[in-house]
Amino acid sequence: MLKIAVLIKQIPMIEDANFDPVTKTIRRDGDNVISAYDLRAVALAMELKARFGADTTVITMGPPQARAAIEDALAMGIDRGVLLSDRAFAGADTLATARALAAWLKPRAFDLILAGKYSLDAETGQVGPEVAAILRVAQASGVRKLEIDGAAIKAERESDEGYEEVETAMPCLVTCAERVAQPIKVKAGATEAAKSKPLEVVGADKLNIDSSQLGFAGSPTWVSEVRAVETPKTSCTFIDPDDPERAAASLIERLDRRGALTPRQSVRRAISLSIRKPAAKRDLWVIVETNLAGAVTRATLEILSRADSLASQLGGAAIAIGIGASSASHAGVLASYGADRMVVLDASELDGYSPDGVARAVASLARERTPWGIFVSASERGRDWGPRLAADLGLGLTGDAIGLELDSQDRLVALKAAFGGNIVAPILSKTYPQMATIRSGVLELGEPNAARRIETEVVRVKLDAPLSRMIRAHSLVDTTLEALESAQVVVGIGTGVGGPDGVAAVKDLARTLRAGMCATRRVTDAGWVPRQLQVGLTGKSIDPRLYFAIGIRGVPNHTVGIKRAQTVVAINNDPEAPIFERADFGIVADWKAVLPALRDAFRNRLA
Repeated sequence: MLKIAVLIKQIPMIEDANFDPVTKTIRRDGDNVISAYDLRAVALAMELKARFGADTTVITMGPPQARAAIEDALAMGIDRGVLLSDRAFAGADTLATARALAAWLKPRAFDLILAGKYSLDAETGQVGPEVAAILRVAQASGVRKLEIDGAAIKAERESDEGYEEVETAMPCLVTCAERVAQPIKVKAGATEAAKSKPLEVVGADKLNIDSSQLGFAGSPTWVSEVRAVETPKTSCTFIDPDDPERAAASLIERLDRRGALTPRQSVRRAISLSIRKPAAKRDLWVIVETNLAGAVTRATLEILSRADSLASQLGGAAIAIGIGASSASHAGVLASYGADRMVVLDASELDGYSPDGVARAVASLARERTPWGIFVSASERGRDWGPRLAADLGLGLTGDAIGLELDSQDRLVALKAAFGGNIVAPILSKTYPQMATIRSGVLELGEPNAARRIETEVVRVKLDAPLSRMIRAHSLVDTTLEALESAQVVVGIGTGVGGPDGVAAVKDLARTLRAGMCATRRVTDAGWVPRQLQVGLTGKSIDPRLYFAIGIRGVPNHTVGIKRAQTVVAINNDPEAPIFERADFGIVADWKAVLPALRDAFRNRLA
């Protein structure tokens, strides 16, 4: 029989975000719910229990009212609950939270630990990998499919281009993506029956851990302030849809006058020709990431461009850290975007990706050289191994940062969005090196300087056999469309397009516009387009000069991802749809009636 633990978090409703101005923490005294991804973890535990037989325990850490979240999970079928509740836990960041959870989990030797991919309040996925690192067990993050054969595990995990097949063995920690299981609907009477199930409240004194490692005192990161972010307000100009051809012509004329059809000519910050010398405790490391085609990702180059600027202020060097011998071939392009040196970590164990392997390799070099900061892309892989590295080194980590600054003491200030982008918190770290994972598309890409030349150093690292193995990677990217992260024009799809046939019609418009394409979460949930095209709270953020929202209702979970879109055109048959509050131009009509005319008009205009 399997022994399964499920880690859950109770979060406030996003629209009811309530912050304590003194402690800079979220007040959780309003309505709270189990985080959506954690509901998938509970559902997966119940599926595995039905298939294999399992003893299941749900664990959360929080104030006494978090008991309600455990009772909800018990009503869904979980056998018993554990609430870690103590004033000593208050103010914990992700690492302090992971330490407390791991301290309770370790002596109980669970076969499988399940958690959500990340929580929706702070949009962080760090706790799961950090728990795995502390327990020294295998992990599989963002899992959309899981198979168990004895002690062996095969999983499909989401990637930035599609999905990856991985193999590992129990004990293992799995973080759950949305498609791994459907949330459980509580049956009538189950809530009352759940009250008879065991629920244990555990204080800090019952954990085998030094109290200095817990709560605010044990948290290596801290929030310096909380900034409220106003949602952009626009005045929507509605276009008469009665004659589709006339409506299309009118829209194009208005977009032309606004300059929305003219390619954006960005004035990028130039990368200097000079090569900086490394300096102890002043260097910035940027971990190099490549895509399935073997090219350095745009996110890596964005981070490197910012590191180039910060290194000049700090008096250190921007150093590109390559994973695996093959990464040395990218020294030229990395130099052009600001790298002053490249260090290649070489080991046979790095030939196939594993989160523990990459984390251990970078950790070994960091212990030896102690850089000022380590920056990692907040890609699916970066979110997978980055938190594990932070836990290995006992470092504070700001996940999914949207900006990097220096304060007056030359400390890193990482800007972190939360609650759907309604809040931005500057976060500092008490530990060195300082760490952050950074979202793609939020930092300015520098103007490359091809004349720069740098040295490449190869460092052999000794690693144990990895705890997991990637078998193969699959791409779901449609190469006939512009890359979403860099597209100046993007066409967005909502459930209003009706299904795959509607998606195909909208995709034809995107090709005509030479645009990228994205979708709302409900569209990707339905499988109409790959998850990699999801924009919004649990997806990507984009900054096109022109965005078309077709059949998109416009709830905040999606519009947070298009906050930086310069011009928005919305087509929806509901005049009360919230998307029109964000749109500059609106057409209230069935998209099928206007799309052909719009496509033909743009085809003629662009020709």
